[in-house]
Amino acid sequence: MSTPASEVYVVAGEDRARNGLRWVATVVLGLFDAGSGAPSVSEVVIRRVDGSVVKRLPPGDVDDFTAQLNEITHDVRTMDAVPFAQKWIAEPQ
Repeated sequence: MSTPASEVYVVAGEDRARNGLRWVATVVLGLFDAGSGAPSVSEVVIRRVDGSVVKRLPPGDVDDFTAQLNEITHDVRTMDAVPFAQKWIAEPQ
């Protein structure tokens, strides 16, 4: 019997550590209406339900962060734990 990913993992967007320069870049690019290329000040983090960090996904720009967070959140709600881990946690071969 399969275990739903949502019973094993939690996904969230979290502020990145030491991201002062990213905040400045995001604000400056926002002033020039270049928000799509602005670096994200957050990162997607996958944790076990006990709170331990499983994986921090590489940050990108603001649009990448939003799209990635939406996709992973959808997957954790709809996939079983093993396929979810294979897609998002396993290192590429």
